[in-house]
Formats: sequence, C-alpha cells, structure tokens
Amino acid sequence: MSKNRLESFSDGVIAIILTIMVLELKVPKEPTLAALGHLWPLYVAYLLTFGNVFMMWVAHHDIVAATRTVDYAMLFANGVLLFFMSLVPFALAFASETHWTEPIPVALYGMVMLAASGGFAWLRLAVGSHSQDAQVLSQQRVHATTTLVLGCVFFAGSVAAFYAPRAALFLYALVPLFRIGQMFVRGHARD
Repeated sequence: MSKNRLESFSDGVIAIILTIMVLELKVPKEPTLAALGHLWPLYVAYLLTFGNVFMMWVAHHDIVAATRTVDYAMLFANGVLLFFMSLVPFALAFASETHWTEPIPVALYGMVMLAASGGFAWLRLAVGSHSQDAQVLSQQRVHATTTLVLGCVFFAGSVAAFYAPRAALFLYALVPLFRIGQMFVRGHARD
C-alpha cells in the first residue's frame, strides 16, 4: 500500500478531530470581559489540546516520512493511534464541562493523551521494524522512548488531577511546549 493513502486518511481524521474541538468551544453567556475571564480554563485547555493535536499531526508526518511503503502492522498501529486521538475532543469537552475542577474528567483527559502517546510509540516501532534499516529502527526507538516519557507527564497530570485538577492543566501543557522546543532545536541544528 502507498504511504500517501495512509497519510491522507490520517490527515482527514486529524482535521475532523480539530474541527470537533473548536465546535465544542464554549461561548460566554454574557458579552463581557468578565464572562470571558470566567471561562479561562476552557480556553487554556483548548489551546494546549490544539497544541498537542497539532504536534501529533507533525509527528505523524515525521513517522510516515521515514517509510516508503506501508504494511498491515503499520496500518493497525495507525488505526489504534487514530482511535485514541479521536477520543481527545470527548475528553476535552468532558473536562471543560466542569471548568477543569473535577478530578475524574481531568484525569480522563490525561489518560486519553497517555493512550495516544502509546499509540504513537507503537506506530514508530512498527515503522522502524518495517524499514529493515538498523539506523531507521534505532531512530524510531529513540523517538518512541521520548514519546513514552512524555506520556508519563500525562500520567502524572492524571494523578495530580485528584489533588489539584487545574494544576494538571499546567502539567499537560508541558508536553506541547517540550515538543515545540524540540522542533526549534532541531531547526537550528539543520541551519
């Protein structure tokens, strides 16, 4: 199978995920700055979730770029990844309904993001194994390990949600900030 089909399908699913997220964004009941300010946790959560999903899209393109063809193991790993990513709008909406003050919805958000991280690690390993190139496999293993370590930040946020739900938001924000920093460093290394 052509990698272009996998990439196009995945791009479409991710575009739908982003669309659902913005449709779930709450509008204040009153047209005042105070009403906007009251909803700050929802807007911060949307921003960090958009950042996470955007970085997932970028990572997905990096993963697919590392291969010329696709096998069934990669298709299956990609399907699992997209399944977990498709739960992100639900988890975001669930936590946002409570203004990020209730432990269960905030913890669920972190667990969904952890599951998506696991899906990414699996896809990276499937691509590395399929390549039959030791260097590509080694590189994908390093990236998979990094992804799983970042997944632990989501797990830590899920645990923190039971003690300070809004503090978990800041832990969750560390992942896209780290990924953006990584991209910045990689960009300068290429110059």
